[in-house]
Amino acid sequence: MMALIRDRKSHRPEMSKCHNYDLNPARWDTSQGRQKQISTPTASQPRENGIIRGRSPIEELKVSPLFVVRVLAVAMAIRFTVITLMWLTAFLTFLCNKEVPVSSVEGYCGPCPNNWICHRNNCYQFFDENKTWNQSQASCLSQNSSLLKIYSKEEQDFLKLVKSYHWMGLVQIPANGSWQWEDGSSLSPNLLTLVEIPNGSCAVYGSSFKAYTEDCSNPNTYICMKRAG
Repeated sequence: MMALIRDRKSHRPEMSKCHNYDLNPARWDTSQGRQKQISTPTASQPRENGIIRGRSPIEELKVSPLFVVRVLAVAMAIRFTVITLMWLTAFLTFLCNKEVPVSSVEGYCGPCPNNWICHRNNCYQFFDENKTWNQSQASCLSQNSSLLKIYSKEEQDFLKLVKSYHWMGLVQIPANGSWQWEDGSSLSPNLLTLVEIPNGSCAVYGSSFKAYTEDCSNPNTYICMKRAG
């Protein structure tokens, strides 16, 4: 009898082991007319106050190192461009405000001494030292040149940009009061407007083809001129 009881126990299913069955009842979605089963939270999803929440957008964002490098490159390029434009503007402003005109590049201009301006095959030099008219004339002669002479507005168009006063090779002849250049040629009124003041027997060049008479003993800067070649 005891053996029979043991044999029955050995064939009895183990009730201590529980199988995992989904015992959650299915709910009906009345709007769609079909059965929808509500999912249960998993262990990987965090809970907050009983509410399941996912990862935030900031946590999902992953910044690529290549993206950072590109942003830095763009920023550096913009900075370089701004600095370059600032320097270019300063350089152009310097050129525009410069008193001594630059040499012309129109056509051929023969060789001139160092630091002389070549324009329309003539060489010009603007000296900043102050001398009397006679001293200025002697300085130009020592360099195989003469004081400035206006012979053509078209050929010497750059002189209208001069902003200060310089001795030029124009003097008044005491005998008749006429004005002549160093080479003995007379002043042509259509080339130069002469503004006369008392006791002025020498002339300084101003700007826009205007000259002003002045006492020859007064110190002024001067312009020397000679043919190129």
